[in-house]
Amino acid sequence: MKVKNAHLRGVRGQMVVGFGVKGLGAATSFLFTWLLARTAGAAGVGTFGTSLTTVQMCVILSLLGLDAILVRSVSVHLSMERTGSARAAARHAIQMGTAAGFALTTIIVIFHWQIAVDVIGSPAIAKSLMVLSLVIPIMVYCRLVSTVLRGVRWIGLSQFIDGPLTTSIGSLVLAVVLLLGLPVSAVFPSQLYLLGWIVTAVVATYLYRRAVRSWQPREPLNESLLRPGFFILVANANNLFTDWFATILLAATHGPAEAGLFRVGYQVAAILKLFSATSETILQPVFAVAYQAGDLQRIGRILRLTILGLLLASMPLAIAVLVAPVWIMRVFGAQFTAGATAMQIMVLGQVFSLVFASSGSVLTMASRERLTVVLTTISAVIGTVLALLFIPPYGALGAAIAILGPLLFLRVTSMLAVLRLGVPIL
Repeated sequence: MKVKNAHLRGVRGQMVVGFGVKGLGAATSFLFTWLLARTAGAAGVGTFGTSLTTVQMCVILSLLGLDAILVRSVSVHLSMERTGSARAAARHAIQMGTAAGFALTTIIVIFHWQIAVDVIGSPAIAKSLMVLSLVIPIMVYCRLVSTVLRGVRWIGLSQFIDGPLTTSIGSLVLAVVLLLGLPVSAVFPSQLYLLGWIVTAVVATYLYRRAVRSWQPREPLNESLLRPGFFILVANANNLFTDWFATILLAATHGPAEAGLFRVGYQVAAILKLFSATSETILQPVFAVAYQAGDLQRIGRILRLTILGLLLASMPLAIAVLVAPVWIMRVFGAQFTAGATAMQIMVLGQVFSLVFASSGSVLTMASRERLTVVLTTISAVIGTVLALLFIPPYGALGAAIAILGPLLFLRVTSMLAVLRLGVPIL
């Protein structure tokens, strides 16, 4: 019992550190969006947000599902003191992921105009998309390094290079631009975002070398990363597809300004989404090792505490959104108040989804990739149908509905699947 309690305290400590760093990330991300809204307006936010969502989809594709597989592999190898195998898995995943990232960047740079016009239906984002595409291999590299750092329990540093450092740099530069009253071009936010990720990659490289310097030399890799990674790739792409499709359909049917209203509301809701994502990334190594050892009781205990903590943490924002949605959106500028109802729907949907937080990570760490693919595919289909039905007539409000439906379906069904594994949650 003492050992289990010690493990649980260790997890609590990691959660405190992880949420502290991600809390900083949420603040800087919110600040970056606010500064962007103030300097570029709704159309500028929409142009940047549509381009960024497309690039994030390319990052998911380039990762090949290796981020989830790598954290499982590294965690299990290190728990058995097989550092040579962990080193081999990390290097193999980073090489494959960054190579895929460079390939997609090349395609977008060459065909950025055709993609903007013929695929996304928004010529205004062409230049921004081309610049942001350069971020793809950098983000892939940083995400995989962050995964390795999670495996060695460097939770705070892992979370720091997975977004907060980039948005901190971007917020600082945008604040200076706003204070000095300097003009901002349509492509400037994308250039700034690229700069932030370049700095992040330098820091990530330094941390990675420190993390693995005591590991044994690489040993032959006796496991396949790509085969299980393929299922994770499909699942992750399905998860992001609805957000991406809703954004580009909104931009194509209602213009960049309407997409900007949606993206600002999405950013507010993303604060809660960040809480959920942070808990999942921190707990994935714990779930992997616990499931390998057959300790389902520990997984259930951690899930219960995580759900309770996330719900308590989400209450202040949920109450604020219920009481003063227009005021919250007015913070970004008067033109954004039209998106208040859409923002309410997205935030309250995220609050409800926290009841089923981390269920997807349990399934992945328990090697249930095929089931995850099935559930996320159904979710993507639901999102696509809702987007086609609601976005053309209702704009940003329809986009909010389109991303809420599949989110709730996926969360509920994933938790039911976890219960069927025998994890005692209730």
